[in-house]
Amino acid sequence: MNFSDWTEPKFKQIQLTFRNGSYVVPPGCRKEILTHPSGDGRVVEVALFQEHRYAFYYWLNWTRESKQVAPPCLVSLDWHQDLGYPGDIEQEWLDKLDQTDNAAVAGFCWASLPGNNDGQIMAAAYLNLIGNVYVHCRDGNGDDWDDEHFEDKFGNSHIVRKFKTPQQLEAALFASNEQAVYFDIDLDFFTYRNHFSEGGNSFTYMPKAKIVKLLAADAPLIQWIFSRLAGFTIATEPEFCGGISKSNKLLDILNKLYFTPDLFHDECEWKHL
Repeated sequence: MNFSDWTEPKFKQIQLTFRNGSYVVPPGCRKEILTHPSGDGRVVEVALFQEHRYAFYYWLNWTRESKQVAPPCLVSLDWHQDLGYPGDIEQEWLDKLDQTDNAAVAGFCWASLPGNNDGQIMAAAYLNLIGNVYVHCRDGNGDDWDDEHFEDKFGNSHIVRKFKTPQQLEAALFASNEQAVYFDIDLDFFTYRNHFSEGGNSFTYMPKAKIVKLLAADAPLIQWIFSRLAGFTIATEPEFCGGISKSNKLLDILNKLYFTPDLFHDECEWKHL
């Protein structure tokens, strides 16, 4: 499905004046600069936001600032696949986007990427901001789980793979030649049942012990990711987690698992280092 299928037929253009033009990010976003979780002396950024589409802003900036020839792959944990393809009008917008202007990029993420937050991954792939895509998710039927090959605007081919289990994801990554990774977590991944699944508004959740086991810093999958980490994005998406308190509880599990004393504390550091 093209993410243009979700856009309104009428578009509205406005002009914005940013009070602080030297630092513009999408609404409600915040990042932390930390030592690298591998302990090798590098640094890495962790970005937190409510709307998942804002991850595009950080992937673009990190890739723009990177000296690597090829962009990092994306490893995403999400209940949804979030793999809406950019249609003709979105490709036109992406082609015209000034990637050197953070205000333009922030405004694009806020106003032009799909509001249902399903278009950020393939928009980034279209601009070759990310490489291959690996999504561990719960949403999909039939052919939805098949591997896809996507050609970006420059003619590069991106493999898009979806996985039903962490074991499948781990096997694929371990067999790959990926050298750098953007790690992306949407907190609704930790819901089993939500208003997109059978059961309507009745939410059920992955047990805390299972979350901790899956994401532990010494788990083989996370060790593989952390050794190659080029950026970490976290989307809280409270409406898909059963409300703000549920989303905050899931975030708190992640926060206590990885960071000490807290993410965005003045003395924040990786807990395992």
